[in-house]
Amino acid sequence: MVPDSRFDVAVIGAGIVGLTSAYYIKKNNPDVNIVVIDKAPTYAQGNTARSAAGFRDMFSSELNFNLSNSTIGFYRHVQEELGHDVGMKFVGYLFLTSDDDPRLKVLQKVSQRSKVRTLDAEALSHYDFLRTKIDVETKALMNLKDIDLGVLGENCGTIEPELIADFYYNSAVRLGVKFLFNTTVREYRLDPVDPLDYPGEPFLWQKKHLKKLETNHGDIEADIFISCTDVWTTSLLDPTGIDSHIRPKKRQVFQISGPSVENILFGWDQNKEGVLPFTILPSFGVYLRPAPKAKSLWVGTADDYNRDYSFNEEPDAEREYYDNSLAQVIQAYFPTMSYPKVTGMWAGYYAYNTIDGTPYIFKDLNIIVASGTSGSGILKGDSIGRIVEAVYSGKEYAELYNGKKIKSSALGIENREVEREEFII
Repeated sequence: MVPDSRFDVAVIGAGIVGLTSAYYIKKNNPDVNIVVIDKAPTYAQGNTARSAAGFRDMFSSELNFNLSNSTIGFYRHVQEELGHDVGMKFVGYLFLTSDDDPRLKVLQKVSQRSKVRTLDAEALSHYDFLRTKIDVETKALMNLKDIDLGVLGENCGTIEPELIADFYYNSAVRLGVKFLFNTTVREYRLDPVDPLDYPGEPFLWQKKHLKKLETNHGDIEADIFISCTDVWTTSLLDPTGIDSHIRPKKRQVFQISGPSVENILFGWDQNKEGVLPFTILPSFGVYLRPAPKAKSLWVGTADDYNRDYSFNEEPDAEREYYDNSLAQVIQAYFPTMSYPKVTGMWAGYYAYNTIDGTPYIFKDLNIIVASGTSGSGILKGDSIGRIVEAVYSGKEYAELYNGKKIKSSALGIENREVEREEFII
């Protein structure tokens, strides 16, 4: 049995969304008894740890811009004013595009609210490691596009997931939040609010709630349950009949290293870090993420077709996917990148909101669900935690770090006020 098995609030999931939610609920409600439960041996071991770990406020929807812009501002505050290093590097996000790239319209929209500057073909030709014009035969064979323009987001960059998670974990612990690791929640099962002790309860006409969680260490009871369980949300909610509104998509990251990689990585001269920005190529969304400490690049893409919605508890990266798909595209644009070594690879999942690409935060019965981040959990994490707290506390609005006020129901189901996001990487 769990030593203290009765709590006011039980947060399931100790990734970035669970950590920020617990932190803000406890910070704004100091007398509330909160526990965070996770099956891993410590915090931030799921998809938070497996992400490409970039941050950007370049989104097509104003809501997603505010969620990310505010989160970036708070992370910067943590690092620069509170003195807690989160590995935040403003190396930028560089979108390389062609003249007929449909993303150009979105980028023009983005540039009206996010800090960006453009690099024309002449400026890009300064970098001899980058090929902007692909030969006709290769373009036809591989369906590639030329590079005519670069759009550089400057309020963007990279971060270390374990370090930002460490800030929220330690802050929550200091406030008195309890953590139960190595604790597996089997499923959510509803009970009657007023039980009759009759077989088959709860019946249709009875009021229902989630009374307890069955775990490998015994039952845990709470008044309110916060489900921050990413791609595990669907299977946990299924027995209740509550729809999670998300689907999983496997995503892979490959670390490549070697002298030719280092020439590209450290060959950029337009940020103070002196490293290549987080770069998105004009074809198939292939990206290169700088990892200067390891003298490496991380590469991947949000592949959709032929990438099914199946879910594996421990996904493996597919080396042949790098060899047969990613490597050829990267080589076409970076011809000097000869024989890089794959020095690491890992896989995780996006918890996709397939309708509008924006997080879900809603309450049903006594369960608050926060999921559907669609690959942007870290870069919107602080804002999501503040909105979860607003939903918990019954506030009409959540105030973000950047001063913007968001309706607490805006990311819900019934009164959702969201435009479809066109910029998912």
